[in-house]
Amino acid sequence: MRNFLGLFLLITLLTIIPESIGQDVAAVLKKSLLSNYDKSLRPVKSVSTAVNVDFDISLRKVIELAEKAQTFRINIWLRLYWYDEYLRWNASEHGGVDSLTIHSSDVWRPDIFLYNNVAETYGAVEPITAVTVTSAGRVTYLQPAIFTSACPVDISRFPFDKQECILEFGSWAYTRERLNMSLVNPAADRQAFTHNVEWILNGVPMERKEALYSCCPEPYVSILLKLQLERRSFFYMFNMVLPCAILMILNVFGFYIPPDSGERLGFFITILLALVVFLQVLSSSLPKTSTTTPQLGQFFAATIALVGFSCLASIVVIRLSYSSPPSRPLPRWLRLLLLRYLARLFCMNTIAEEKHVDNTEKEGTNRSFDQKSQRNEEEADQDEWKMAALVLDRALMFVVGLASIIVCVMLLR
Repeated sequence: MRNFLGLFLLITLLTIIPESIGQDVAAVLKKSLLSNYDKSLRPVKSVSTAVNVDFDISLRKVIELAEKAQTFRINIWLRLYWYDEYLRWNASEHGGVDSLTIHSSDVWRPDIFLYNNVAETYGAVEPITAVTVTSAGRVTYLQPAIFTSACPVDISRFPFDKQECILEFGSWAYTRERLNMSLVNPAADRQAFTHNVEWILNGVPMERKEALYSCCPEPYVSILLKLQLERRSFFYMFNMVLPCAILMILNVFGFYIPPDSGERLGFFITILLALVVFLQVLSSSLPKTSTTTPQLGQFFAATIALVGFSCLASIVVIRLSYSSPPSRPLPRWLRLLLLRYLARLFCMNTIAEEKHVDNTEKEGTNRSFDQKSQRNEEEADQDEWKMAALVLDRALMFVVGLASIIVCVMLLR
């Protein structure tokens, strides 16, 4: 039993002692490296040598694209790599320690800023996490961050629009001769990306850019992160386009309401008010701009125009149907257009035949100028106007229906 306990203690000590020795060596090495380290200076021993920073991004989540404010908010992981000539050692001389973990606030870091930042902060990358340093001086800096940038929104195709938001990262103090940036990959990493319920992410290409500014003769290097977004339109199709299309169909079938019932005009005005409410809801969620009109807004405006035309058409038809006496005869050109050609075109031949018979009988009798004959002629003229109004009403219904189809095809593509 004693031999077993002794063997167990020996194995435990042999396991713990190397680890504790390794930790002590790492602590001593870290203290030695940082003892005379100046984190405000670039980590190169020659002034003419540029620090080469390899830049990469892992995309986490598209938080929000605010159309009214034209701002874009995103959660990303920055991945920065460079060599620090002052953080090198021989691993064999330090107990085989080939890497160290140091807090990022204790070493030099590239001053990466988001150039088109619009948040209350200045768009700098805060030193939150630690960096990993190898014995060769290779520094790996992995930093999560949430950025808010400006993003001009083009709403001309809303809700079938596609947007491109660009985030520009670069050094604020160092030109290309002092800090050079290069891309690790041509596009951002999307393996850990969480899908957005409003936007589809089609692509995230990255691009290196060199630009000259009026302050300095040397160019600055920046990295452009381009997020290509496509709006998910089902929400707007179901909640706005579908009700508007139903109101458009009701607008066409509203012509089946008899003009003399007194309900048609009120029916069209009710549809008009509902469309105005939908247009107000739409305008409240979009930027206040006069340079372009969203496609959905054009659809609502066209539908409102059609309903307004239906109201005017109903007023004309009602006025023709109730022409106050003494009524004058229907003009010959209008009789030919409405009671002959359009009546036959819209399968209302009975009205044309009825009027033809009525005209034959009227031509075969001698007109008398007594009061009864005059009253009969006025009634006949009134009936003629009513029949013309019915044909015109049918023609206007087909015009509104055809226009509705054209509006849907042109503005809902």
